[in-house]
This record gives sequence, structure tokens and C-alpha cells, in this order.
Amino acid sequence: MIRSKVPATLVICGTTPRQSATAGGATWLQATRSLPVTWLVGIGVLGDVAAAIGRHGGGNDIALDIPPAACGSRAKLRDLLVRARNEAPGVSAVVLRGPTPLANRTLLVELGVSVALVNSFEDDSRGSRRPAPRDWPCRNTVWGLWEVLVRPHRPRGITGWLGLGGMPTPKAGGMHVLRTEGVTAGSRHEAFMTPRLDRWMAWAAHRVSAGTVVVTGLSDLPAAIAGTGRQPLPGSVLRAA
Repeated sequence: MIRSKVPATLVICGTTPRQSATAGGATWLQATRSLPVTWLVGIGVLGDVAAAIGRHGGGNDIALDIPPAACGSRAKLRDLLVRARNEAPGVSAVVLRGPTPLANRTLLVELGVSVALVNSFEDDSRGSRRPAPRDWPCRNTVWGLWEVLVRPHRPRGITGWLGLGGMPTPKAGGMHVLRTEGVTAGSRHEAFMTPRLDRWMAWAAHRVSAGTVVVTGLSDLPAAIAGTGRQPLPGSVLRAA
């Protein structure tokens, strides 16, 4: 008798363009209804994308994409987060694009952020305050905030753009975060999913059907860690106020 295994947890992140993210009535959102996708969104289009997700529903999630200048400046970070709360109330996930001092990470928690996607873990003598599940690339240096490590960038060239390389081998009980560009605006300003994200969705759907992977939103990871440990929650649906 084969012993059943805990499925791997997968977070799929698609980066929206700074402009035209809602072109064509955001019909690109319809293509992701089958699996949760976390959209990494700049402040310039945050309100529009949040409203579109509110209309289309599905498993779509949002993370505010924070540029390096705001990561390193407490004043800029506060202004950005306050604006984000007005544009899309309820957003609890961010992407940190640059070095973020410990005081600024504390500010994230104060303004309602509970999870941050990072390219690397910054040196911090305090270490992680809480243990992460085994094989989950996460750490908790500030109470209330989980930092989550994204996978390395895609392979270079046409192979990487098409999504033909860089796929992880899901490890039972582990967690992977995949990030790529997600939406491209065409010559008529119509938006569509990039080939890479489309291939990732098909790849993940096959493994979900096989029971080896569960896909969830970035915003759900803190609750999954704190509440159920190994059982990830379904993808969240962000509804604009």
C-alpha cells in the first residue's frame, strides 16, 4: 500500500504592467478563474485592478508591488501603504523590491501587511521569531509578518519567456512561489496573458488534478502557517470596497 503524501503548496504570481492592466475590460482575469493567481500590482493601477478583480471574482489575489525607493524610506513607504489602503482596502500582501530596514518591516505590520514576497532574505541577527513549516522558504523576523522567498528568475532567452524551463519539482509538503510577467497589452491596448503564465497555469492544473499540488494565494500563506500548518487554505478573492 502506497502511503499518501501531503501535496506541495504552490503560489503563482503574475506581474501586471504599470499601465493598461485593465485593458479590454480585464478579460484576462477570466483565463485564471480555474486556479488562484496573485497579481503583483503597482500603485498606479492598484485601484483599477482591484475593482476588476472584484467584478470578475475567481481565485485572484493582489500584492502591492513596492519599488526599492519606498522599501528603504519609512516616509515613502508609509505614504505608499496609506494610498494603497484607500485604493484597495484589505490588501495584506506586498512585494519588496529592495532592502527593507527592520523598522520599515514593522511599519508594514502596523499598516495591515502580513506577508511580503522577497528576492532574498536580508541578514538579520534576530533570525526568525517563529519556525516555518519544513521546506517552506519563509521567515518571521517581525511579529505579524512572514517573508516569503520567491524562486530564482526564469531562464534567459526564448525558452524562459515561453515557460519551457525553470519549473520546480514539487516536493511533498513543501512550498514553491513562482513569479513572472502576467499581462501584456497588445497594439489595440487589449490585455492578454503571457505565454509563460499560461503554460504555468496548465502545468499547475495537471498536478492539482493528480493531487500532488495545491495552489493558493500569497495572502493566504500566513493563515495557512498559523492555522493549519500543513493544509493550505483556498485562494482568496479580493473584493474592492
